[in-house]
Amino acid sequence: MFTGRALVLGAAVVLLLVLLASPLNRFFGSRGDVNAAASQLQRDRAELARLRAQLQRWSDPGYVQEQARHRLQYAMPGDTVYVTVDKSGKNKIQATATPKRVLVQGSWNEVLWKSVERAGG
Repeated sequence: MFTGRALVLGAAVVLLLVLLASPLNRFFGSRGDVNAAASQLQRDRAELARLRAQLQRWSDPGYVQEQARHRLQYAMPGDTVYVTVDKSGKNKIQATATPKRVLVQGSWNEVLWKSVERAGG
C-alpha cells in the first residue's frame, strides 16, 4: 500500500499546504486590493481632470453668461426673447414652477388638530 517514503512525502506536502495557505491567501487578497486601489486612483484622476476642465470653463465670463441664459433663462438688454408654449398652454417656466402653498388660518396647534381629525375621519 503506502511505503514509508510516500507517507513522509504526503505528510510534508500537507504540512507545507497548511503552513502556506494563510500567507498565500493574504498575498492574493492584497494583490486584489492593490488592483482595486489602482483602478480607483485612475478613476479619481479622470474625475479630477474633468473637474479642472469644468473649473477652467467657469472662469470664462462668456461661459458663465451662456449658462445664466440657459439655466436661469436670463436675457441681456436688447435681446429678443421667445417663449415656446407646449400643448397644455404653459411655458417652460410655468410648467416647472412649484405650486403656491395654501395658507391655513389658525394657530399651529389648531392646524395640527384639524389634520389629525382629517386623518382619522
